Order: sequence, then C-alpha cells, then structure tokens
Amino acid sequence: MKKIKVIPRTRIVIIPTLKGLNLLLIALVINSCSYKKINPGPECPPLAGGGFVVESHTERSAQEVMQQVQLQPDYPGYFDYNDMFHGAETQVAGNGLSLYPVAHDVVRYISTDNNGNPIVLTGLLIYPWSSFKTLNTPIVSVNHGTCLLKRLAPSRWKTAKWSDWKNFPEMLIADVMAVCYGWTIIMPDYQGMGEDTTENHPYCVRERLAVATADMMQGAMEYLKCNRNGYVQWNGQAFLYGYSEGGFVTMAAARELEERNVNLSGVVCMDGPYDLSGTMLTSMLGDKPFPVPYFLPMLMVGYNTMYPASYDYSDMLKEPYRTDIPKYTTGFYDETVVNGIMPSDKILKKIFTDPFYDSLKSVTSKAHSILFDNNAYLGWVPKSRMLLWHCQNDDCVPFGNFVAAKDRFTTLGLTNIDYVEWPAVTPDPSGGTIHVAVAPRAFYEGSLWIYSQTKKK
Repeated sequence: MKKIKVIPRTRIVIIPTLKGLNLLLIALVINSCSYKKINPGPECPPLAGGGFVVESHTERSAQEVMQQVQLQPDYPGYFDYNDMFHGAETQVAGNGLSLYPVAHDVVRYISTDNNGNPIVLTGLLIYPWSSFKTLNTPIVSVNHGTCLLKRLAPSRWKTAKWSDWKNFPEMLIADVMAVCYGWTIIMPDYQGMGEDTTENHPYCVRERLAVATADMMQGAMEYLKCNRNGYVQWNGQAFLYGYSEGGFVTMAAARELEERNVNLSGVVCMDGPYDLSGTMLTSMLGDKPFPVPYFLPMLMVGYNTMYPASYDYSDMLKEPYRTDIPKYTTGFYDETVVNGIMPSDKILKKIFTDPFYDSLKSVTSKAHSILFDNNAYLGWVPKSRMLLWHCQNDDCVPFGNFVAAKDRFTTLGLTNIDYVEWPAVTPDPSGGTIHVAVAPRAFYEGSLWIYSQTKKK
C-alpha cells in the first residue's frame, strides 16, 4: 500500500486511491498544523442538568486519518473498509474538493447509572474544524457495537495503540465522517464503559442504553447550538447511526428521544439484535454452534446486573460457567478469553441449568418476559425517517431480527421507513464471520443514506 504523499510547504495533498487505482489530487484545506481556537459566540445560558463538559482535546490531520485507514485489511475484489473510505473520499472529490482536520474532545455529561441514579458518563465528540470560520454541521450519534474491553470505549481511544484500529473500525469510521462529510460526531461510551469502570455494561438492556445515548445527544445539541465550541455550531439536523449492538442502541435511543419530543432527521439501524425474545433466543437455545459465543456471557452479565432476581447466576448457569462467566466478563478480558470459557462446540444452551432453560422457553416466565420487554422494535411507533438495513445471511445477528421489526412496522402502516435486505455475502478472505465481513458495506450504505438526508434541509 502506498503511503500518503504530502508536498511540503503547500496546502495540496496527493492521496492515492485506497485500491491502487489512479492518483486522486485533492485540494486539502489544512488550515494550519495546530488547533487555533476561535472565540466562542455571545455568552450562553448555563447548560441544563450540569452540562456537557470537555475534559481533554486532541487533533488529527486528514493525513493521519488516511494513514490509519491503511491499517485496515485490503482485499482485492472484496468490499472492505478501504473501499468504504475510498467511496467517501470520492464523494469529497465531487463535492468541493476539501477535507477537514478533526478534533477529538473527551466529554463528560450527566446521565444515570444502572440503578437510575445520577452519574457522570463519558463519550467522545469528534468534529471538523477550520481556523477561518465556524462550521455549521449536523450531529450524528455513532453508537458503537459490542466492545468487551472498557479500555476501548470511544473516550479511551486517545491512548489506544495503532494496532487496535484494525479490530475496532467504528472509531475510524467516525473520523472519516468528520473529515470527508464535515459532520460532528458523538460517540457515547454507555454505562459501565469509559470512566464508568465500577459498573457492568448493561448489554442489550434497552432503557439503560437508550438513556445514556439520548442524554449525550441532547447535551451535544445544547452545547453546540449556542456556539460554545467556536469551531462548529449545530445546524439543527440530528441523526442516530449504529451497527450490531450499535443498531440495537440506535433503535432504542430513537424511541427515547422521540418520547422526549426531540426531532430527529434520520435513524440508521443496521444488523441489530432487536428481537431478543424471538430470533436471538432461538439462537441461544438452539442446537447449532454460535460463531461468537461471547454474546451470551455479555447478555447474562448485563441481565444479572439489571434483573438479579430473574437472572441469578446460581439459578441460570451450570458450572464451570457459573464461576467463569462473572469472573471473566468484566470488561477487562478480550473476546478470546471470554469465548474460551464457553463450550468448545459453541452451542450456547449448554451453559444453562435445565430449569432456567425451560423458563426461557416459556412465554409466561419472568425471564422470558424481561427479554420481551427489551425488544427494541416493540412498544412504540417510530416517527422519524429510518433506514432499516440487514444482511440476509448474517450469522451472528440473524436476519429474523430485521423480519420481526419490518413485519411490525409494516403492520402499523408506517411509510417513514426505508427497508434494505442486503443480499447474502461470503466471509472475507480472513475467514471471519459474515457479520464482520458485511459491516463495511453496512457502514457505507448507512453513511450514504445520512448524506442524502442532510441535503433535504
């Protein structure tokens, strides 16, 4: 892979296409090599609820972002992250020929913990900047997917090793959105992540994740609508966007924000486990191996945290899982470790005691009803424009999640939802899961959809 060539003492950067095609000359507005603070606008009123406080600040040039792109695997003839980033780059070339440097602000904001009590949560604010003017931008909440390690929550990425970028591309996706499209991105850590190190992550617990995300979105809206930042000001458009657990969070947060009467410009839900008590439960109780067994320990720990009476470890789990799952699913062990404590044949149901297995199968049990109550697509009627996108042969988050949500929304007669049933794909050449292999395509299609909505203002 060729490296980016920067012509010294000029504002022109030559960036090769990421697939080894012809060189693309982009007029890159570098603005300066360092962040030059523009004075904020007129004095703003105090932020409601204690605010949205910037804790630390770093910058990345467009060149650095593109260098990190090059860390991603590049598979000729296969749609990967290089293709996604090249597609965004090409859009820039046809839309003004400018790329922005980006700033990363680690922020703290007021939300609630797993018990519903006030807590300071953390997240990341990413935005393009210019030393010449304040940019008017939409806000896009990029809600991250399953992350087993607390140290890799968005707010912690300033200390992440470059080698980590290969495994968690959502951070780079957010950077590219800011660099290429000029959007302001927020990335909530969620409860139990970032600086909230004493709690467990409430994995796929709808209300908790929705509140954390909605609170950060509203905090960002208020912070940026009064030009407190000085470099970017909110233009009134707000989007939610997520894949996998991030898709689940996005749908849940859309419901929460609509209940708060917050207007959303668009919601992008991609390959999310919306149907916990149906499609996902079938996978948990089935006889087939599950490609990423860590899904179930994450779910069991999250539900034990939130519903200890119905998801008690002693009642749920056989040994050694009763000991190992709480011990290793803490946010300090990676997926290799957590997968390693699960059955070697990857059949998930083997961890359950017989009585708990039976209770999950019974629609009248408390354990089953809790899963049902956490289904992201039930209990509300979406008002916002939405893209519901799913790959037909996703092997980790089965297509049934999409079918369940689409069937309900169609029954409600909704016309504000765009449905995309992406054709079956093959695993990428690394031999990973289809769920991981199709993610670059999903992220790309979702970003194009948001881009189309931003032009409707």
